[in-house]
Amino acid sequence: MKIISTDNYDDMSKKAANIILSQVIMKPNAVLGLATGGTPVGTYKQLVEWYKKGDIDFSEVTTVNLDEYRGLPREHKQSYWYFMHINFFNHVNIKKSNIHIPDGFDMDAQKVCKEYDNIIQSVGGIDLQLLGIGNDGHIGFNEPATVFETNTHCTDLTNSTIEANKRFFENGEEVPRQAYTMGIKAIMQAKKVLMVANGESKADIINKALFGPVTPEVPASILQIHPDFILVADKAALSKINVN
Repeated sequence: MKIISTDNYDDMSKKAANIILSQVIMKPNAVLGLATGGTPVGTYKQLVEWYKKGDIDFSEVTTVNLDEYRGLPREHKQSYWYFMHINFFNHVNIKKSNIHIPDGFDMDAQKVCKEYDNIIQSVGGIDLQLLGIGNDGHIGFNEPATVFETNTHCTDLTNSTIEANKRFFENGEEVPRQAYTMGIKAIMQAKKVLMVANGESKADIINKALFGPVTPEVPASILQIHPDFILVADKAALSKINVN
C-alpha cells in the first residue's frame, strides 16, 4: 500500500490524474477501470486538460466502468453513462466502441451481470482501476455484507448510500434502490488500484478500511492485500491516520 498525501482537492486530482497519465503513456492500449461520483470529477477534468494540450492520447484506451444504477436509461441525467460522457468521454478521443458501462436499463440482472463479466475478461482484465470510497466503505456499489461478492452482481443499495445520493436527484424517492456493480474479484485482479478520497467526512472510513480488519462489512478493507494499491487523499481525509 502506498499513501500519497495532498494539500487539497485540486492537488489530489492532479496527482491521481498523473498516475493515470503515466499508465496510458507506458501502455497506450491500457484498460482503465473508471469510477463515478463527486471525488473523481477533478481527476477527469485534469486529464481532459492534458488531452487538449496534446499530453495524452486515449485513441487506443479501453474503459470499463464500475457500476450503473438499475432502471435508469442512459439518457437520464443521473445515470453513470451520462455522467461519464459529460465529464470525460465527450472531451477526449476515446473510441465509443471501447467504452463499457453496465446497461442499467436492462432489467434482466443475470444477463447484464454475466455479459459484463465476459466483457472484462474479453478485454484482458484491468490495468488500472480508479476508485472512490463510500462513507460505509463501499467500493463501486459493493456494499457492506457478510461475504465479498466476487462477480458483477445486482445489489440493493444501503440506506446510507441512498441518503448520500439524494443530493443528485430532485427528491429521495427518485434515487434508485438497486445497481449493477463490478465484483470484488475484477477489482482485485486489476494490476493497479488507485483510490481518491478527500474531506474530513472520509477520515474515519479511510482509517477503518485501510488499518482495521479485512472484512466484507467494510468492502474497501480488501484493498489492504492488493499488491499495487495507491491511495491519493488530502490531509483532511488522512487526518485519522499516521501517514508516516
